[in-house]
Amino acid sequence: MLKIMIVEDDLDLLHGLRFLLQAYHCKICPLTDADEILKTIGLLQPDLVLLDIKLEHGNGLDVCREIKNSYLKNTPVHIMSGLPDAEKKAYDAGADFFIAKPFESETLLAKIKSLENLSING
Repeated sequence: MLKIMIVEDDLDLLHGLRFLLQAYHCKICPLTDADEILKTIGLLQPDLVLLDIKLEHGNGLDVCREIKNSYLKNTPVHIMSGLPDAEKKAYDAGADFFIAKPFESETLLAKIKSLENLSING
């Protein structure tokens, strides 16, 4: 079972992602605040972080940089955003993958399935 941390300030999207991924048999840690992720990620040690750029009390790009510059640097971080130029900024911050909003749930599930296959086979 994959542990996925979802950091999203849009509560409707956060709950939708939580419902979708729990149905896919993932353990979910939903957060809305940039401060919370840095306190929680070390304890949870998720298999994946789904991270929005615009967050309460911070910026997802800064959070991604902090993750990638820590002992958790191998944790995959997928940045989600509908902001212009977000994809380049996400990869510059160290993101492993970028998901443009709005997105189809099948796109997200396919990416998670590939991650799950890597963890099973790796």
